[in-house]
Amino acid sequence: MDDGHELVAAVRSAAQAHSLTWEAMVPDQFTVNLGAEAAEEAAYAEMARRKRALRDHICDTYGISIRELTSLALP
Repeated sequence: MDDGHELVAAVRSAAQAHSLTWEAMVPDQFTVNLGAEAAEEAAYAEMARRKRALRDHICDTYGISIRELTSLALP
């Protein structure tokens, strides 16, 4: 598996972990579990780190800036 596929898998895994911690913190519209806040924040930070690594890889591989990458996602 190449670096790109591994980075995408890492982003997906981190996003799934964040989803689980978010649901633990906010299990329904009427409940907020403040005891789960630290885990949710850590999972969010890890997801952001993994996304940044993927963005950097894409930009380095294709020689484009983050701004150019962002513009590719727009219609």
